[in-house]
Amino acid sequence: MTTQTKTFVKGAMILSIAGLIAKIFSALYRIPLAYLVGTEGIGYYTTVYPLYSILVSASLVGIPNALSKLTSEKIAEEDYYNAHYIYKYSLILISIFGAFISLIMVLGVDQIIKLGDWPNEVRYVIYGLAVSPIFISITGAFKGYFQGMQIMVPTALTQIIENITKVILGIGITYFLINMNYSITMSVGGAALGTSLGFLVSTVFIILYYLRRRYRINEKIDFSSHKRHIAFNAVAKKLIVIAIPITIVSAAYSIMNLIDSSTIYKRLGAISIDKLQAVDMYGQMGNAFTIINVPLTISLALMISIVPAVSIAVTKKNLEDLVAKIKLAIRFALLLALPAAIGLFLLAKPIMELLYPTSAGYEYLRLYSICLIFIILGQALAGILQGMGKYYFPLISLAVSIVIKVIMNYVLVASELQLKGAIIGSICYYIIYVLLNYLMIKKETKLKLNVIKIIIKPLISTGIMGLSVWLIYNGMIELVNSNTIATLLSIICGIIVYVIMLIVTRTLQEEDFAFIPNNEKIVKRLKNMKLIK
Repeated sequence: MTTQTKTFVKGAMILSIAGLIAKIFSALYRIPLAYLVGTEGIGYYTTVYPLYSILVSASLVGIPNALSKLTSEKIAEEDYYNAHYIYKYSLILISIFGAFISLIMVLGVDQIIKLGDWPNEVRYVIYGLAVSPIFISITGAFKGYFQGMQIMVPTALTQIIENITKVILGIGITYFLINMNYSITMSVGGAALGTSLGFLVSTVFIILYYLRRRYRINEKIDFSSHKRHIAFNAVAKKLIVIAIPITIVSAAYSIMNLIDSSTIYKRLGAISIDKLQAVDMYGQMGNAFTIINVPLTISLALMISIVPAVSIAVTKKNLEDLVAKIKLAIRFALLLALPAAIGLFLLAKPIMELLYPTSAGYEYLRLYSICLIFIILGQALAGILQGMGKYYFPLISLAVSIVIKVIMNYVLVASELQLKGAIIGSICYYIIYVLLNYLMIKKETKLKLNVIKIIIKPLISTGIMGLSVWLIYNGMIELVNSNTIATLLSIICGIIVYVIMLIVTRTLQEEDFAFIPNNEKIVKRLKNMKLIK
């Protein structure tokens, strides 16, 4: 296993674990929020969030990933001097962009509501979120610089910090406003403000982290053989050319949700469902995809890690290493997606009952679990193409997917399927997106996947895990009559069974243990047992 592969795996796992912790806190945020403001309040929050995610996606993912790619290319050439200049120029550009987005959200609130055909009450959510793009942008520049050096710890820690702060302040502000007899709409705006404050705290943290490491960074810059710095205009042009497609592609999930939020009110209205009832239904759907977001953080971590890793292989013109990283990324994506999807499908109702006041919306979660497989694969394949420098092809596949999604929403939401039709449209949206991106990667690299190792073995492990989860849950419900105990125990046992099956079926490989400190003993023992190669 090469050093670069070890670095990639460690980076992906650090971000995955941090993302999982962050999303657990995020889910914990939604649970008390749902109790405080109900599905109506969640509906208002969910209505705005897809557009907000798209507006900040450049600062959150697009520019940091572009910066990460440009930085990693310079570091591959040992040009730390210009890598640092790229970071400094990017910080200026991204900060201006973030301030511009904040102004749009504050000054253009009426136009945004009108364009989305949203209830007027969502304006308080928009106001609460409006200040955050500035902080997201500043943090994004630091993240991109560190990711380009394949240092994933600061990105991981900022994720955790911003979510912990969001939970504490968001729920605290909402609780205060509710107790002061403010309306549901204003109270949800308080929750949104808590999100902005979370980003503020994470910005302060990453600046302090950078200042602490600045001496070591400067040492590398001083010893750099390149002392002629790159021009600002050249960096700006490269950054924009790379960041635009990365931003749009990284927002694929948010675009899917924006299509929902901008079509469902009209299409439900066409079958005589009023806006308040539609908000409540959309709130139930919002609860479902909050749960889906938990495994998605791991796939996003995979996407963030794969871009610089693939970029380095391309820069060094090492086709063998490139193909190895592509296979590793696809395998990781499926190892995550399959058990997560089956687990959520089987336990949709118990999980909703465990986390929210009622199990309303569990059928949405069941459908979303199918979509989850293709979302995770889509993110991984998009990251691979970005690392290969094929920035614009995912835009073509995304455009085709958007057309299909809009048509299906228009037809299915106004049918008896209602919001289930929107999720079916999302499944088709991502299937097309995955298929087109995969065909492009195969064309460019002559990729040949080992179907048994990458697909069949994980499917067998997932199937046995799913059976064990179903049996344990139903057995525990009969035994203790507690949904909480039965659900938690079946999830824990399911994870254990899945890991055991991966080892028994020899699905795991040596590089899969790279993220574990002092993993040599574990690897050696498993090799002696002929359970890994």
